[in-house]
Amino acid sequence: MDTLSIADAARQLDAITRYVAMTRQDLDRREKDGDPPALDAEKAPVFAREAGALSLTDGSGETVAVIVSPALLDVLEDALGLLQGELDRRQGTSAPVTGEELREELKGRMTS
Repeated sequence: MDTLSIADAARQLDAITRYVAMTRQDLDRREKDGDPPALDAEKAPVFAREAGALSLTDGSGETVAVIVSPALLDVLEDALGLLQGELDRRQGTSAPVTGEELREELKGRMTS
């Protein structure tokens, strides 16, 4: 993860936006190639580590925010949903849900 001060980030907002947008392009390419990372419990964390992310620091060097692409959040949410489904299945509490239902449930958890 790269790091920038908030002051430096303010001067480079366009570059930062392009930097994190590359993650969407990478995800689109992987999905087009039939290799979506969200569907593989081992590939999702690798994708997350390789994705562009930027840590913003305050005047004392403390991280105050992290900027990531929404594509990265989508991959992590989908992977987490699949893992939760597998855990539920192993515990005998599984109930079939659609991918969209998983996303909505996960988004609700994140905003609570």
